[in-house]
Amino acid sequence: MSEAAVKPIDCMEAARRLWAYLDGELDAPSAAEVERHLGECARCREVTRTQRRFLGLLGDLSTDAPGAVDLRVRVEAALRSAGVPRPPDDS
Repeated sequence: MSEAAVKPIDCMEAARRLWAYLDGELDAPSAAEVERHLGECARCREVTRTQRRFLGLLGDLSTDAPGAVDLRVRVEAALRSAGVPRPPDDS
């Protein structure tokens, strides 16, 4: 099937795949579908930019900062309660 014959994904599907896309966890065809959608949808592009900034800020947090551990615990609990699976341990 040619790329032009593939039905584009909508905003809801792009949002569903966003975190996996940002984490580089999608297969190439799925990532290409998200990228195609982002190329056509300014609203989803802005959401993606915001989420990238959010992830960057989280990565910059020092565990030595006051309240950082408590914040991490609260964020992880909120993600779990929203049904987001815990990532595998890198160790």
